[in-house]
Amino acid sequence: MPSYLHTFAYAHKKSPTMRSAATLFLILSSAALFGCSSTPQPQPADTPTQPQKTAPNTSATKNPNDQIEALLEAEFTLQREGPSKAFQPFYQLVKKTRDEHLAERLMQISAASQSNINIEKSTNLLISIDPFNEQAYALKLQMLLQSHRPDEATALLSSIIDKGVSAHFLPLYIDKNIRNTDLINTVTRTLAQLPDSYHNNLSVKASDARVQFSAGDYKATIQTTKALLANKKTTDTEPLYLLLAYSQDQLGNQKSAISTLEKGLSHFPRSTRLLTPLLEFLVHSGEIKKAVKSYQNTALTHSDHTQAGITFSNLLIATGHPKTALTTLRALPENKYGLENQVGYLIATALSDMGEKPQAIKEMKTVSGVLNTHATSQIALWLYDEHRENEINSMVLNRTHREHIPEVVTSICRLHEEKQHNDLSLALLNDALTAYPHSDALRYRKALLEDSMGNWQNTIADLKHLLDKKPQDAQYLNALGYTLLTRTKNIDEAMHYIEEAYQQDPEDPAIIDSLGWGLFLQGKLTSASFYLKKAWNTLQDAEIGAHYGEVLWQQKAHNQAAYIWEKALKESPQNSLLLETIKRLSPSLLDNTIKDNQ
Repeated sequence: MPSYLHTFAYAHKKSPTMRSAATLFLILSSAALFGCSSTPQPQPADTPTQPQKTAPNTSATKNPNDQIEALLEAEFTLQREGPSKAFQPFYQLVKKTRDEHLAERLMQISAASQSNINIEKSTNLLISIDPFNEQAYALKLQMLLQSHRPDEATALLSSIIDKGVSAHFLPLYIDKNIRNTDLINTVTRTLAQLPDSYHNNLSVKASDARVQFSAGDYKATIQTTKALLANKKTTDTEPLYLLLAYSQDQLGNQKSAISTLEKGLSHFPRSTRLLTPLLEFLVHSGEIKKAVKSYQNTALTHSDHTQAGITFSNLLIATGHPKTALTTLRALPENKYGLENQVGYLIATALSDMGEKPQAIKEMKTVSGVLNTHATSQIALWLYDEHRENEINSMVLNRTHREHIPEVVTSICRLHEEKQHNDLSLALLNDALTAYPHSDALRYRKALLEDSMGNWQNTIADLKHLLDKKPQDAQYLNALGYTLLTRTKNIDEAMHYIEEAYQQDPEDPAIIDSLGWGLFLQGKLTSASFYLKKAWNTLQDAEIGAHYGEVLWQQKAHNQAAYIWEKALKESPQNSLLLETIKRLSPSLLDNTIKDNQ
């Protein structure tokens, strides 16, 4: 959905006096686009009083039978075929009746259709009926900006200002799209083309401040925002305090930034948008006590107080103040508003940073929900720190939900293997497969681990079990073939699996490497060199480099082989296969590499 449809909700909306037989789709899309309230909003201070308008044409409520029939038919089209198909019948009906409420309805349908053509036609039609309809101007301007049509956007914005229609939606729209570089560039061009006098309009000036900040022109941002804040007619000043403070901070004046945010909070005492950067600036300035006081004295609701406390504590932990974070977390309201796990996670982290690992582990074990997986991984790391790694496997299986078992077990196995505890990794995989015997991912990982531990007979058994379930799986075929190739003398059987894997996935460098190495073991050096070169050019992996270099060496291309090995060594200096190959064929290369690195 185009992003300008979301901001469309900020446009003013008149109270409807007529509701026809709307479908559920239209009701839902209208709510999303315009918001739930139909009460007119007050005019912003920069909008002059509009000329008195004549009462809108409401002839649709007194339609003759043919118009009622056309309306019902359009409604049924909307229900059966959606907004794109319903647009044209509604458009024709509005053109005929000139009914303002139907025109607003048409605009909703055009927005739901996500068609720029429909949006432009509907907004033009509504503006022709009601030249002061803010909704229509807002949606059309946002569509023009989204379509990167700055000349037309400038003309429309000029018209909006000339007619005295509020453009307060524009800075709000910029806020929502500030990370969209292309769109902000279009907004910048649109505003730059406006005559100087139009920049006195408060909404335009507020938009200027946004694009100045986005462009990194912080001095101009400060000047513009200060002028806006000094003007008593300026509305929606909360984001202006943010723009001013961040600009001051970017220019190295953090004290002024803190002062600005404090002033903003005096006007918006329940604003977490202002409180969060204030606490951040104070903490980074080393004013921890002042930050704590600012947090405690802000008149937040209980739920906002909890959320702000979590954010503040996370900041304190990240900047080396776990004790203050722990005090803040333990002082949070008893009702955590569903944030208990976030609080518990941070409490455990703070305890760990304070050197209280056993208590941290105990606290982290209470964390569940969306943080369960992260908590499990953290507990495992702490158990290793405490030399209690034998407790990890049972903890993992007891804490992890069934649907997350493959992911979590794989992660913990990787940790075990990094800590040189392949035995614990294999034990965890065996226990997990006992509980979840149908997990192919775990069985495949177990097969690879068994091979690395020398238990290749178990590897072959596991891979054949997997292939019984998925006989065309290229990964399983290649793994089985390569295991047979390197662990047994059954080269023909091995090549049968590898060649079948290659047929399934001829672009996988691991499979290409297996094929090339098999051809080498069969004595077919030219073919082996062809496939291993292809594998190396696709993925410069250490094992592929070891194989490719050995084939080149056997072809008497010693310099080329040494070049491949040196390149592989730079990326993987500890790879066992690569080191064994070089020691066997060119041990002096390792001596030279060590000298070069000293």
